[in-house]
Amino acid sequence: MSIPIGKSVFTITDPAAEPDQPVPVFAYRPESFAETSPILIALHGYKRNAKTYRDDWSAHAERLGALLLAPKFSQAAFPGPRAYEVGNMRTMDRRSFLPRQRWSYGLVERLFDHVKAMTDSQRKGYWLYGHSAGGQFVHRLALFQENARFEVAIAANAGAYTLARPGERFPYGLDRIPDLEDVQVQGFTRQLVVMVGENDTNTANAMLLRSEEAMRQGPHRHARGLYFFEDGRTEAKRMMLPFRWRLVSVPDVGHSNRGMARAAAAWLAENA
Repeated sequence: MSIPIGKSVFTITDPAAEPDQPVPVFAYRPESFAETSPILIALHGYKRNAKTYRDDWSAHAERLGALLLAPKFSQAAFPGPRAYEVGNMRTMDRRSFLPRQRWSYGLVERLFDHVKAMTDSQRKGYWLYGHSAGGQFVHRLALFQENARFEVAIAANAGAYTLARPGERFPYGLDRIPDLEDVQVQGFTRQLVVMVGENDTNTANAMLLRSEEAMRQGPHRHARGLYFFEDGRTEAKRMMLPFRWRLVSVPDVGHSNRGMARAAAAWLAENA
């Protein structure tokens, strides 16, 4: 099986998903895609609308010459925020951690291997992008997924963050996280782009997290992204660790995947 030119969809099975729940992957393959071309994985928000994300990104993928993959983390396969944006790291009662092979982050790595085999790609790593709930997933993957092979990870307009230090309970911080220092070392030294829309300042949005911990990060998504970045930079400096994160503030864009995808594609064209 191969991925045809243009838009398509295929399914994979993955141990992170609930049993008997295949994962659809909405794809776009540019005509120019070759063995050394980029592979871009784009992750949807809380609506689980992977097809829309594929469609929003297709023209950008064409210009970038990148194979675009938008896996759908359905409610059936990944029920609730615990299983998707918080990575399925803990049991349903949230009292203990699941084995790493059940964490949702690993699906991205296994999808990359699957697609490399389908296309004979020689790429050593992939580009990763997530918006809103997908931005939550992406920045946590950057912190917690061992040996992640992304070349750059873009977390756009996340609703709340896992601060890369102790002092807040998980998933808002690293309290009680096993191998705490290892998580910080790998997190700070990876190329993570924290991308925020300057107009993503709606404090009345029904989906905006309003827990005490989230509100300490800021009143809206734009403020929380700035807080997460500066908090990480301060902690990396305290630990005397290299800090490879980038902050990109996008003017005239609110909580819009279409607007952020356009900005992310422009950033990739210049920097990746």
